[in-house]
Amino acid sequence: MFKKIFVLLIVLFAAGCSGIKSNVDTTKFKNVRYEGQKVRMAVPIVLCKAAKCSENIASITQDLLINELLHTNRFIMLERGYGLEEIKKELLLSQSDMIDIKKAIPTGLLEGADILVIGVITAVEPKKTKFFVPALIPWKEGGRHHITGGIAQYKESYIQIIVRLVDVRTGRVLKSIKGEGKWNWWNLVLGEGAFKKGGVIGGISVDQSIPMEQTIQNMVKKIAAEIIKSIPQEYYRHNIN
Repeated sequence: MFKKIFVLLIVLFAAGCSGIKSNVDTTKFKNVRYEGQKVRMAVPIVLCKAAKCSENIASITQDLLINELLHTNRFIMLERGYGLEEIKKELLLSQSDMIDIKKAIPTGLLEGADILVIGVITAVEPKKTKFFVPALIPWKEGGRHHITGGIAQYKESYIQIIVRLVDVRTGRVLKSIKGEGKWNWWNLVLGEGAFKKGGVIGGISVDQSIPMEQTIQNMVKKIAAEIIKSIPQEYYRHNIN
């Protein structure tokens, strides 16, 4: 009997999870590939200012935002994050006595950015329970009284960021954009108790957790779309070569 109830609950849980959707507007770019002039852009830092934010969340947000902007084909993305330090090390090594002078990398060729994208994470909630639904089913088998029960939890992950677009030449803030990402899912906890002269209790948890990375990915898609709409046309002045 318990096996039948357990299988039924799992099937219902799977059916509920199959319809998981993001609350975020995941506006996608048109399939037509942009081939015009581009903006030189860099994302030097994403800061954490939320209680539950971590360096890992900030780093993932920065990397995913750079990746999303690069794939729009509208920007020449310049490395200004942790990769810049590695570039400096390689240039210094190239100019040292350890490298053949004929194969050395010339200095002074790094490109400057027109616009810096500065991000500040202002809210993070990795796994918040919005509500739960408990259920208890009593039944009898083999002289024992059983109670099978479970809790279906509806959870949400959430992140919010403020992004500033800064003109490098003037230091002026061209636009401040606030974006957020959400992801909802169900989590199921099952248990059973069997009683006669003693008690036997067991349980199982089925967690349909969605990684925080997915929530961030949905957010940066929206932010990238807003950035494209916010940059004045005169900043599009560079060819890829």
